[in-house]
Amino acid sequence: MSRAVSALLARGLVLVLVLASPVLAQPKPRASASALAPDAGTPPEPPRFAWPKLQVLEHVEANDIVEAGGVPVALRAVHVKESARELVQRFADAFRDGGLYVPPGKDQPQLANNAAMLTAVDPRRRITYTVILMAQPDGTTTLYLGEANHALARAPGTEHDFAPMPPGAQGALRVNAEGSRTLSFQVPLSGAQVQAFYDDALLKAGWKRGDEAGVYTRTGAELRLTHQAGDEGRRAVVLLYQSRAR
Repeated sequence: MSRAVSALLARGLVLVLVLASPVLAQPKPRASASALAPDAGTPPEPPRFAWPKLQVLEHVEANDIVEAGGVPVALRAVHVKESARELVQRFADAFRDGGLYVPPGKDQPQLANNAAMLTAVDPRRRITYTVILMAQPDGTTTLYLGEANHALARAPGTEHDFAPMPPGAQGALRVNAEGSRTLSFQVPLSGAQVQAFYDDALLKAGWKRGDEAGVYTRTGAELRLTHQAGDEGRRAVVLLYQSRAR
């Protein structure tokens, strides 16, 4: 998967997991007395959700598996003939027809750069389905489709982090893909303090400043640091590590 696509999906997955976690954490409804009766039988499990059929022009990227917050996520990207406007409703209908829970519109996150995102949840299997839609100038759409399997989640640790986090960092989310890793969090520091922390920590770890601001390099790898104002006076920080040819 290309670095541009991986970076976009990584940013989207941060929103997907934050949105899906409260839904998946809700307790399952208690069975009624009749359902518990010996002769009630067990209702058949509904079929697993299948993505709607589309007029595919090309498969933009091969299938890929990444790990976001300890959750394995299957990803693929396709270029389709349909417009983004009609696809939003088609995916919403497909999610509902497939028996998935679709959070209300106000709870559906939107991405920048002319991209929209729609997420639905299968609470029985603990799987979230997400589609990112990017409208193209010719009226076609590039789609990024993701399936996050929360049933297979594992607690992420810090022992394999590629960079340290400043004291006070909270809400860390790690996304691991082939050839790249992303670490994001919020910290009660100013932009200048974040920059100073990483200038010191990364240079001590053998990184060198690159030609661009916020870019650090060392043999076989590149690290990009971005940060912006977050909630309650905190700074939202994203670190993207990418391996590169020697």
